[in-house]
Amino acid sequence: MQVTTWFIAKEDEAEAIESIVTTEEHSPEDWTYIELPLIEMELMALSAALRGTEDITSERTLEKPLVFREEDGLIVARVVDSFIQALARITEGNVPDLADAWAERTDQEHHEPEELREILSDMADFARQAVAHRSPVLSLATF
Repeated sequence: MQVTTWFIAKEDEAEAIESIVTTEEHSPEDWTYIELPLIEMELMALSAALRGTEDITSERTLEKPLVFREEDGLIVARVVDSFIQALARITEGNVPDLADAWAERTDQEHHEPEELREILSDMADFARQAVAHRSPVLSLATF
């Protein structure tokens, strides 16, 4: 299973985050982070659910990569601010409906609805932390 890790970090920390995989100079614990058992298409499906649209390909959740190392199989990119803001506005009361809408837009073979509810709740908490810190969120994905 692919894991995407989000960090509350500034763009100038992208290379330090890259080193978690390449040189182990840093570890995830150097930042506030969350591990997500999700790939970009699943995040795009969540973004579509948050926007109330069926088209999961109309908006990406990541900006242009800050670090792309094909030889090491990793990408570090900033998560789109509007996506983080939308996640931060989620309340516990609307998690079930949003998770159901998300499940309708994604491959349910990999994630059960209850798992999506838990992931969504954790992502909303994380996004609120990022907003409170007035910090971008950087994504580290390996492939």
